[in-house]
Amino acid sequence: MLNIGVDLGTSTIKIACGDTKFLIPSLIGEPNPGWAGGTLDTSLETNLVLIDGNDEWYVGELARTQSEVQRALAADGQMKSAEETFSALKAALALLIDKDGEEVVIATGVPVATSLAVMKNLSRMLKGNIEIHVKNDATGDIKRITVNIKKCLVLPEPYGTYYSTLKEMGEEEAVDTVLIDIGHGSTDILTMYQGRPMRTASGSMREATDTLTNRIAAALQEKTNMIVKPFDLMNVIRRGKETVMLSGQTYSIKSIKEHYAKQIARVMIDEVMRLIAKLPPDAFVEYYIICGGGAYTFGDAIKEAIVNGKLVSAPDEVIIPSDPVLSNALGFELIANAQK
Repeated sequence: MLNIGVDLGTSTIKIACGDTKFLIPSLIGEPNPGWAGGTLDTSLETNLVLIDGNDEWYVGELARTQSEVQRALAADGQMKSAEETFSALKAALALLIDKDGEEVVIATGVPVATSLAVMKNLSRMLKGNIEIHVKNDATGDIKRITVNIKKCLVLPEPYGTYYSTLKEMGEEEAVDTVLIDIGHGSTDILTMYQGRPMRTASGSMREATDTLTNRIAAALQEKTNMIVKPFDLMNVIRRGKETVMLSGQTYSIKSIKEHYAKQIARVMIDEVMRLIAKLPPDAFVEYYIICGGGAYTFGDAIKEAIVNGKLVSAPDEVIIPSDPVLSNALGFELIANAQK
């Protein structure tokens, strides 16, 4: 029996199963015939094609780099289509599973604003015997397997981090907690009250990592009179670099990044305060947990804003997991394991 944790983020699908971890773009795309085999990287992960009847779909990195028509699985803080997400997850399972008939338990997180109807639909589809048919676009190798999904739980994304963090801290009872999950295109805020997600005090906002890259790009264009694409700055932000090269010249973005990171962090905290105002009077938020890829960029600024706003009594009540990118998927793997 395999226990699999999945985090369906707005930019990346994160998958955890034992020592195996995968991060693939949250995209499916239409095939682009004629380009197969033109790569040195022949791994299935970067050349993943889902075969569904007479249709084929590029999934993940192959869709990002080769599909002219792409479809994001999530946007604006919610999963867009249970059917397309199901297709992408089927393909992703082929990266983990080689044994035909393997039994698995899956716990997966979806963006906070995803409707209950879509969550239930995805959970319904991810049960029983699932046939998976994929192809390696680089090598042409075909893989056919059947997976027996014994149980599937679909929960809000940050719940995985909530579960794993409290386990790690040795908390034996559920505590009221606010989770701030900063992704590429949106930020999820999940409020836990008496051990349950509270929808009225949770939500999503568009301010996220791409908000920062847009503002840095605009500032650089004004300073250099050169066109700077925000997406091209994403790797710079992810790697924590403080300089960029434009037309052979090196420019520092340190002060620009720090300035806008603090501004965006304040907007995020304003939204947190608006949401937690909807909590019942007996609620007592003990922890604020910051996760997602944006934690590396905004974590310190958000922590400072929470402490300065006196939302906590001590700085150690604001927590950033050791691996904020994978913390949701790792938590969902623990939840899947607990279903035995």
